[in-house]
Amino acid sequence: MKKAFLLLLLLPLLTGCWDRLDLKKLHLVDVNGFDIDEKNGEIDAFFLITKLKATGQGNGEVTSEMKELKGASLAEAIGQWEFSEQSPFIGISTRVYLISERFATKDPISELDFLLNAPYSSINAPLVVLEGDLSKVFETAMNSKNDQTKELNEFILSMEKNRTIPTVSMMNFIQSRDEPLTDLALPILKTKNSTLELSGALLYRNGTSTGKKLDKDQIKLLMLMKGESRGRNRFTGHWGRFTGNLNKKNDEKSNSDTANNNNFGFTVKRNTSKLSVSKGSNKLPNININVKLQVSTFELGNEGHKLKPDYGRIEKEIRKYFEENALAAINVMQSANSDVLSIGQELKAYHPKVWKSLNWRKDYPRMQIEPKFDIEIINK
Repeated sequence: MKKAFLLLLLLPLLTGCWDRLDLKKLHLVDVNGFDIDEKNGEIDAFFLITKLKATGQGNGEVTSEMKELKGASLAEAIGQWEFSEQSPFIGISTRVYLISERFATKDPISELDFLLNAPYSSINAPLVVLEGDLSKVFETAMNSKNDQTKELNEFILSMEKNRTIPTVSMMNFIQSRDEPLTDLALPILKTKNSTLELSGALLYRNGTSTGKKLDKDQIKLLMLMKGESRGRNRFTGHWGRFTGNLNKKNDEKSNSDTANNNNFGFTVKRNTSKLSVSKGSNKLPNININVKLQVSTFELGNEGHKLKPDYGRIEKEIRKYFEENALAAINVMQSANSDVLSIGQELKAYHPKVWKSLNWRKDYPRMQIEPKFDIEIINK
C-alpha cells in the first residue's frame, strides 16, 4: 500500500522535463562574426540566427535574422544577450566563425579563449578572416533569398576537404598560443560581386598576428609543400616567364591574344612531401623540402605544343614555376618568423641533435630553406 502511494506521488514528476526548451523560442546561431568598432574600441559581435517560423512535419519553416551585440570585451558583448532576449542562446549549431581583419590583428585569442569553456559553443567550427565590413556581409546573408549560411559553410568545407586551405578550427587557433611550435595560416575571404572568394592567409606566430600574408596562389603551394593536397588544385602560368621572350618579334610587344595562347595549366593529381636536412656553411642546417607531384595538363599553349613530344622539357619548365613561387612563399613565412610548414616540429621529432643546437625563433628566419619539386606528367 505504501509503495502504491509513493508511486502516485511520483506521477506528477513524470509529466515532462523541467528544463525542456521550446523549439519555436530557440535561437540557433549559424554564423558568428566578431569585429572591433574603430570609434570607441568596443567589440561588435554579430550573429546570424535561424529561427523556426512555423513547426510541422519535416524541417518546418525557418527564417533568419541578424543580432548585433556590443561590449568592452567579447565575453561581455555575448553576455548582453540575456538582457535583450528571453530565448536562450544556442551556439552548438554554429557552422563558421568570421573575424574581421581589425579583430584578427589585435590579440584575438585574449578575446576568444573563454569559448573553450563556454556552454553551447561549437568550438570545432572553422575560423576564417573576412576582409571588408562584417556587418554588411551579415545583412546581405540575412536578406538573401538563398541559404547563404549553408553556401558559406559548404564553400569553406569543400576547400578544407580538398586541402585548398589550411584547416583551422576555433579550438586549434586558441590553443596555438600555448604551443611554442604551432604557427598557423588563417584563411582570408573577401566579397566579390556579392559572393565570397579566397583572398589569402594571415600568418600567426604563437597565436599572435605577424601582419604578413600569403596570397591565394602561395596558399596552394604551402599545401603542396606540406604534402596535404588532395589532388584537385589547379595551377596556371605563362611560358614566357621561364622559356624567354617567346611572344615578341623584332622587339614588338606581344598582344593579349598571343599572350593568352602561351598560357599553360595543369591539375595536381598526387602529392607527397618529405623534409631532408644537411649541414650548412653558416652553422645552421640547410632544409630541403622535397615535393613529388603527378600532374595532368589541360592547357599547354603554343609554346608548350612546340615542345611536344619532349615532355621532359615541359616537366622541367613546370618545375621552375613551382620552385620559383614556392621559394617566394617561404621567404614571406621566414620574414614573418612564422613556421607554418612545421619545420621546427620535424627537427625536434626526427633530428634531435640538430634541434638542440638551434635557438629556434632566432635561427629560423636565417636558415636556408629550399623547395625541390619532382614533376611527372601522367597524361602524356
